[in-house]
Amino acid sequence: MNDEHHTRAALENQAFALMGRLHVTLRRQTGRVTDIEYMRIDPGYCRYLLKMASLSPIEDLQDLSVKLQEIFFGPQGLFVVAEPKPSLMARLTEPAPAASAPASSTQTEIGDPVDRGYIGRLR
Repeated sequence: MNDEHHTRAALENQAFALMGRLHVTLRRQTGRVTDIEYMRIDPGYCRYLLKMASLSPIEDLQDLSVKLQEIFFGPQGLFVVAEPKPSLMARLTEPAPAASAPASSTQTEIGDPVDRGYIGRLR
């Protein structure tokens, strides 16, 4: 399972680097602005951008599209293979989330580093 996690992490790193190049090339060549994070999590948006890049006359965009297509939608692609679940032992050692009481917006604690007056306003 550990090898699966490392392989997935390596694919995600490679995808991130290629998506950055795709974003920069699309911006410079076509003026198109993309959202890399959304591309990473939404298969529909990812397919749309890859299709657009593959139809471009710019060879670099076509190459990036082919590489990202394989990373995301190939037989061992990030959108194809489910993310491995942590082992039972790892889940047992994680602390349970603690329920917290809602904080009052008018009450400030001594030593609170956040100036509540700035929240919701331009600085």
